[in-house]
Amino acid sequence: MAQGTLAQSNGKAMPTNSPRAYLAVSNGTSATLGDTMKLSRTSAHFSLLKGQMKLRYSDVWKSGSDTEFGGDVYQVLNADKFFSLNKGKNGFCDKPVRWITIKNSENTLGEGTIRLGMLSIDDWRKYNPNALGACSADSFQLK
Repeated sequence: MAQGTLAQSNGKAMPTNSPRAYLAVSNGTSATLGDTMKLSRTSAHFSLLKGQMKLRYSDVWKSGSDTEFGGDVYQVLNADKFFSLNKGKNGFCDKPVRWITIKNSENTLGEGTIRLGMLSIDDWRKYNPNALGACSADSFQLK
């Protein structure tokens, strides 16, 4: 089975094999990540940050009551390098982002929206909302 077909595919806003542009819709996202994100199943690029995150699909996170994180989980393969390019940038994470989560948010935020979470912990399965390890959670809409 191909990597992309393993990922949660419901919702037209979810990443595809080709990069697509998304507009930031969360308050403050434009100041930390930029107005635009280019996202695919293998990369993420933010207009305010240098370089791109190289991604590899990991699993589906059924987050239950946690509305910030959940959905498809991707490992950031170049976490340390991406962090060093962007360290200290206007509120960007204070530790390397090891995982991103991408959740279809069309039911709550409208057509074409996703929720993108960033985690700095070594194992996303050990995330606890009451502990450190989450960096940001931002909403984007397919352009």
